[in-house]
Amino acid sequence: MSKPDIEILNGVKKIHLIGIGGIGMSGIAEFLVKKGYNVSGSDMTLTHITDRLAGMGVKISEGHNGEYLSRDTDLVVYTAAVKEDNPEYKKAGVYQTKMIKRAAMLGHLVNGMYLIGVSGTHGKTTTTSMIAKVLIDNGYDPTVFVGGGLDFLEGGSSRIGDSNYAVVEADEYDRSFHTLRPDIAVITNIEHDHSDIYSNLDAIKKGFSEYIMGLKKDGTIIAFGDDKNVKAVVKKSGIKNVQYYGFKLGNDYRLKNVKYSKNGVDFVLKKKIVHLNQFGDHNMLNAAAARIVAKIIDIKFKGFQKSIDDFKGVHRRLELKYDGDVKVFDDYAHHPTEVNATMDAVDKMNPKRIVTVFQPHLYSRTKDFYSEFADSLKKNDMIILAKIYPAREAPIEGVTSKLIYDSLSAKDKNKALYIEDEKDIYRSLYENMKEGDYIIFMGAGTVTDYCNEFVTMLHKREEMMS
Repeated sequence: MSKPDIEILNGVKKIHLIGIGGIGMSGIAEFLVKKGYNVSGSDMTLTHITDRLAGMGVKISEGHNGEYLSRDTDLVVYTAAVKEDNPEYKKAGVYQTKMIKRAAMLGHLVNGMYLIGVSGTHGKTTTTSMIAKVLIDNGYDPTVFVGGGLDFLEGGSSRIGDSNYAVVEADEYDRSFHTLRPDIAVITNIEHDHSDIYSNLDAIKKGFSEYIMGLKKDGTIIAFGDDKNVKAVVKKSGIKNVQYYGFKLGNDYRLKNVKYSKNGVDFVLKKKIVHLNQFGDHNMLNAAAARIVAKIIDIKFKGFQKSIDDFKGVHRRLELKYDGDVKVFDDYAHHPTEVNATMDAVDKMNPKRIVTVFQPHLYSRTKDFYSEFADSLKKNDMIILAKIYPAREAPIEGVTSKLIYDSLSAKDKNKALYIEDEKDIYRSLYENMKEGDYIIFMGAGTVTDYCNEFVTMLHKREEMMS
């Protein structure tokens, strides 16, 4: 198999990735393994992602230790979360090993291709996935990098294509998307997030402005026109080749005549009826953006719809994990807008009750949005608040999940519990669940493991009852 013809990989055989367990890093690791490189990596916590990589032949090490980096390593790739005191980072300096940040590495891999970059505070993973699937199913054979596991990529988050097309999730965290030079730039929305990187909304809007100014000559912006922040950023850029989509009048592609059923939703876009198996306004908008991309690169509507009909979603995006007397879902929502979107989608499924186990992601995000999180969870009939998943952050004094609990109204507090111990979460769910419940495990951290453990308990219950 041929290797990418890019300068950073000239003469390289052995590559080590610091923070390999992140979804963005794991995608690059998969890509490099498939290209024939000798790949190793480390992460603080071993997960199903690192297990998958190990199964592909990647040497995985738990924690961070300078001994993990061998002297004959040709290149070190590291995440934005890695600091200069990381022992492997320091050892690479001692060895004078060539080093590159993940975002820059991604840019090296895809900027020479016809690049479709999907950015936005929310929705970019699903939109990227839809676009990738449509291109694959219609014979465009793209290279893909996406921030989630996909069934049509055999559970992976990257794909090597033989064409000149690339579909990439353009992540705003740490301004990573500034390394990308897209031919088509999709912007799904812009809100304030990542306060450890962007001090305020104006700062994040500036970040998006810099991203779209990297658009290649004669490139196209596809933008969510109902979002005033998106429109302000696009207008300020002065770029004229823009296609807006949304529900409101004035969009080039307006979603109309929305009809829900038990099988999903239908809507009209440019006189064509689009059917989607997923629920929620956010998923309709994601599909609309994918349709515009497909049209630009000359994929006919019939080919687009056939592909979207078979789209099963992204792992951990309201993913159904158990379907019995109760339904259990695993969901990645970790911003109030995302929580609202999930709640709206579940509500349209007409459950008897909605029960959510919510694990806040990051101390800084909880500090910034605890009141908004409380508001977004109100549609639940039962709320369980787990302790904060810190990820890359140190604790902030006084910031716990109890901030969300305290922000709930008196009525909502009656149906909420703040439970720090994982085992108590299972016990509370088990004792309080009722037939017909829709139980959602929500957050970007280890709550997915809680979900898997609870599903295992339900399967064991089935075995005992049979």
